[in-house]
Amino acid sequence: MLFNSLDKLKRTMVMMIICLLFAGLTMFVIPVSYIPILGKVLGFGFLVLAILKILDFISSKKAMINYIGLSLGLLAGFFGILLFSFDGLFLVLLNWLTGTLPILLGGVGLYNALTYARRSGRKGWWMLIILSCLLLLFGTILFVNPWAGDPRGVLQVIGGTLFYSAVVYVISLFWIWPFQQHDGSE
Repeated sequence: MLFNSLDKLKRTMVMMIICLLFAGLTMFVIPVSYIPILGKVLGFGFLVLAILKILDFISSKKAMINYIGLSLGLLAGFFGILLFSFDGLFLVLLNWLTGTLPILLGGVGLYNALTYARRSGRKGWWMLIILSCLLLLFGTILFVNPWAGDPRGVLQVIGGTLFYSAVVYVISLFWIWPFQQHDGSE
């Protein structure tokens, strides 16, 4: 049971690491002039998602899950309209999301360290607690971003945060990765 949960967690973490590394490196490379365009593209994507959810609701059997999907679709449409209406909103939302993400990842990492890594019997599992607490601290410090006025600085801080989160999860994989128990019967 424990190793099945660890294997599922491992696959989830590898996918998250790939996404965080890609997003972090993209934020380092992207020119500042593309920020308004990215906001418009994301707003358009939210509007398309809203239309798809509305059409899905119309053709559904009207169960509770369909109403939840419709509500999420309408919320996505609202955010799409907001992203089209306000130019600087994309960078503000990206900054808030990047501040919230390390806090959430640090909390999940702390939970994983206390539930899985500690019970696995590996040496140095407490290192995960330190890394997760540093991730929590890094996320809270990010909300007091001294580079909030400079878009290039904001993108670099966002890229660094996402890259640091990926590195913490790569290091965490060493303690969460399932290993073979040798019982000495060989």
